[in-house]
Order: sequence, then structure tokens, then C-alpha cells
Amino acid sequence: MEKHTYFISKDNKIRGTLTLPDGIHQPPVCLFIGGSFPQTRDGNLDNSKKDWFPITLPERNLFKDEAKLFQELGYATFRYDKRGCGESEGNCDTVDLFELVDDAREAIKWLKTLPDIDNSKIGILGQSEGAVIALMLAAENLGLSFYVWQGGIYNNLETILKWQRDNFWKLEQETIDNFKNNLPLMYWIYVKTDELCNKIKQGESYFKVGDETWSKDFYLPLWKQHFAHPPSEFISQINCPVLLLHGKLDHNTPYTEALSAAEALKKAGNTQVTTHIFPGLDHSFRRLGNPDEDFVTAMKRPLDFEIVNAIKQWIKLNFE
Repeated sequence: MEKHTYFISKDNKIRGTLTLPDGIHQPPVCLFIGGSFPQTRDGNLDNSKKDWFPITLPERNLFKDEAKLFQELGYATFRYDKRGCGESEGNCDTVDLFELVDDAREAIKWLKTLPDIDNSKIGILGQSEGAVIALMLAAENLGLSFYVWQGGIYNNLETILKWQRDNFWKLEQETIDNFKNNLPLMYWIYVKTDELCNKIKQGESYFKVGDETWSKDFYLPLWKQHFAHPPSEFISQINCPVLLLHGKLDHNTPYTEALSAAEALKKAGNTQVTTHIFPGLDHSFRRLGNPDEDFVTAMKRPLDFEIVNAIKQWIKLNFE
């Protein structure tokens, strides 16, 4: 069963979908937190934001599919439209990192009030930037049952951004052209990476990327907060069970970030760390036809069975 509902964060109604398993009274629940840029509750880039995404991009439905998976495992899930995206109130153009963390924290507080679920058993799953937000919350000792990392980062975002840029320009020209035509947002960030990073460090509020066919003024405080507060700053404080999932062909975040996170967690004394690096899978856990294939094309493919099996096995082994 699905319920369309909302919670309040900073006077904004943040709307989402609560999915409940059939026939289970007060099941445990997992909160899903989406990645960077405008995204909807189902794990899709928000195509209604034409100033961000001038070309309609495929719907990958990552969270929608994972909600069904957790439902089959007897878990409730809540996934929401990011602030200012989909049906949620607010302004996605000027939201910063700490406000996104506030939204997720308020979601946890709200889940604890619901009679439909076991509010003593709340886990958290984050994808990409959402993995960073989820990590920051898992470090706050909120009594979370578990934390699932999907394609997150451990080191400073500036390092990751420059890694993305360097690898992007090594791709086949056809792939680069596809990005420029279908996702100019990322193409122009890679063209302007050094200048963008300098503006962030200088404390500028906005930076314009693009050309006469497409351009966007980026709000930089979010990026500056990421630069100043890498996940490595928080990870030693996470005591709950952790599942780290990463595609080995992830073009957005290197899989070595998951390995570094796992090492840091264990060094800090967390004995409940499981890591899966999936050969052939990308940032959205789609199987690439070749290592250089762009993720926009791969988004049209289904969620790979290997990540489905990994989540199933981990839940059954640790929580049944």
C-alpha cells in the first residue's frame, strides 16, 4: 500500500510516498534520501526544471524500484521530493547542504510519530549526495537501525569533482557529445571546474556556466559547505550497521570512496560494515554496455539484479 503524504521542514511541506508492506503490523521503515540537483521522490531528475535539464531525461525510478524491494522484505519506506522539487515546497535553486540535512532530519522525526510503523526501527538509505546527507545524520546518534550508502563519497567534494572532470575528458567523443546535448549541466561544469572551485573558495554566491544555447547560475554556498565538511569528518561517529554499495564503473563517484569509508568505519570500531563493489555497474546501478557509456543512456535499463540480491541478503542476514 502507498500513501501520499508530507512532513513540515522550515515551514515547507515536503511531500513524498510512504510505502507499507501488506499484512505486517508496524513494520520497520527505511528513509530514502535523493542525490544532487533537483530530484523527485522516485529517484529521478526533475524534468520540470527546464533551466536545469533542458532536454527530458529518462526516468530511472531507482527509489521507486527499491521501495518495492524493501516492501517485499517486510519494510516500510518513505521517499520524498527534495525541497522545491516535484510537489514539495521551497526553492531548489538556493537550498544549501545544511538545509537538505535539516529536511532529512525532520523526516526522521516525523516518521517517529507515525502509528503505521515501528518507530524504534528506522533505517536510512542515501544515493550519491543523499548518501552524504544520510551519513551526516547517521553520525548524530539518532538511534537509527542501519545506514545504506549508495554511490557516496568519503573525501572532499573538490577532489571528487576534479576526478570526474579528468575522467570525463578521457571518454569517447561520442559520449562527450551526448553529455553536451542531453545534459549540458554536467558538460559545462567539467569545462569550468577550476574556475568554479576558485569561486566557491572565494565565497562567491553564484557562478554562471554554459553558453548562448544553455546557461545556469549556480548557487555556491551548498558547494562551499560540501568543500568545508567532507564525509570523512563524520564517519567515525557512525555506530549502526552499515551497507556500502558502489558500482565499479561509477563515473560520478569512484568506487574507492566506498573502500575508504569502510576502512575508516572499521578503524573507528564499527564491526558491522558490509561492502559490495559491483563490476560493470554505474552510479545508478545499471549495467553498462562498455566502460565509457554515458549514464543517461544507461538510465533506461532496469536496476541490476546484483544490487537487489545484495540488499536482500544483507537484510535477511542482519535483521531477521
